[in-house]
Amino acid sequence: MTENEFIHSFASEHVIRASGLLSLLMPQASGVGIGIKGLDGRYLLANKAMETLFGKSAEQIAGMTDSDLFPPPIAEQLRCSDRQIGDGAAAASDELELSINGGRKRCLWLKFPVLGPEGRVLSIGAVMLDISGQDNVAEMRQSLERLQQSNMELQQTMVELDRLASTDKLTGAWNRRRFEETVSNEMDRLKRYDHPLSLLIMDIDFFKDVNDHHGHAVGDQVLAELAAVVQSTLRATDSLTRWGGEEFVVLSPNTTLSTMSMLAERLREKVSRCAFPGTGSITVSLGVAECISGESWESWFKRADAALYRAKACGRNQVQIAPETPQRLGIGENVSANFVQLAWHSAYECGNALVDEQHRALFGDANKLFTAILSERPIEEVAALIDILIADIVQHFKDEEEIIAVAGFPGAAEHAVIHRQLTDRAVALFGCFRAGTLAIGELFQFIAHDVVARHMLGADREYFPFLAERR
Repeated sequence: MTENEFIHSFASEHVIRASGLLSLLMPQASGVGIGIKGLDGRYLLANKAMETLFGKSAEQIAGMTDSDLFPPPIAEQLRCSDRQIGDGAAAASDELELSINGGRKRCLWLKFPVLGPEGRVLSIGAVMLDISGQDNVAEMRQSLERLQQSNMELQQTMVELDRLASTDKLTGAWNRRRFEETVSNEMDRLKRYDHPLSLLIMDIDFFKDVNDHHGHAVGDQVLAELAAVVQSTLRATDSLTRWGGEEFVVLSPNTTLSTMSMLAERLREKVSRCAFPGTGSITVSLGVAECISGESWESWFKRADAALYRAKACGRNQVQIAPETPQRLGIGENVSANFVQLAWHSAYECGNALVDEQHRALFGDANKLFTAILSERPIEEVAALIDILIADIVQHFKDEEEIIAVAGFPGAAEHAVIHRQLTDRAVALFGCFRAGTLAIGELFQFIAHDVVARHMLGADREYFPFLAERR
């Protein structure tokens, strides 16, 4: 891949999405320059104010460095603050005297990291503000630093949303969604870089007897404890997924069949020596397979599953290995990050058709609102979307309160109080936004963090078991 192709790919997969979040965070006032730079110092994106500063179009700026745009002393100062961000600093700032349109201006630059879902710095965000003639520079700097902190908090909220969508609630292991995303990326890496890739499928022996003789509550305890035992044995690069029921999958990048077989045997032995709550000892059967070059995911999983079946058919409490000898060659990583859109996942579902339908609709309402704001749609259109969102929230809360009361949820009254508090705050915040006294970043944080992450994906989960009992 050429350098230009890499820049285009990076911008498409990361920066363009990240710019949506920056747009949410930045005040709507004109004259605020926004740019995003790669870790190599090259500009990937610039807004209109930044184009004015440089006297170039965004297309011309893309791929350029500060050395291409500024005299050497200024370029070196900006490179220093870039290095601070790359080294892990939460923010960095510079005050510069610049020549703009034939005049001298004093500009404040604030830089902050644009982070991926796992906290890795993807690129460097840069905010430029003309502070010539401004008396309260300290206050302005504090305002921008608060903006940077808001960026960090919103990124963390989106990470938490992704975690909730990717984790099995009972065991803390990955769910299928997270696994399927990861295994696709790892298979691409195998094809490009010839990195070995192996997995094992593990099944608890006679688990039905555990549920039948001790009850499902004890069965759940066994599953949770087994996941903890396995996690304590795995390496940092391994991942554990609850595949369904009592079946788990371990994915191990950079691991050959022989190494994976030893890991499987170590897991089998450790599980057999552990005491589990309510049942004493349990055993597991395991099937192991390494991905073969050019093999599909379905074929690879089928071979591992066949090895597991052999382990169970041959007496259980053992490891069986898929016999094929892998021959590897190679395609690369595919990392994705979506910082703005609220994405609905089946992991959020409670099982009640009306509640789940309304939750999905609220996600859609919020996304339509943010899209309209970021697209600078007419204020009447934005106001109409706000009214729809509030109306849907009120109706959902009303229906949900009736459903959980009928289901016998003991916290129904307290849940209704939370609903009223959220509704009152939503009405107040939307009113401030209409009046132009509330930044869109604060509005987004309320919806994404308070309504979605803390309430819909947090407090609401307390009543899920009561709905399940009624099905």
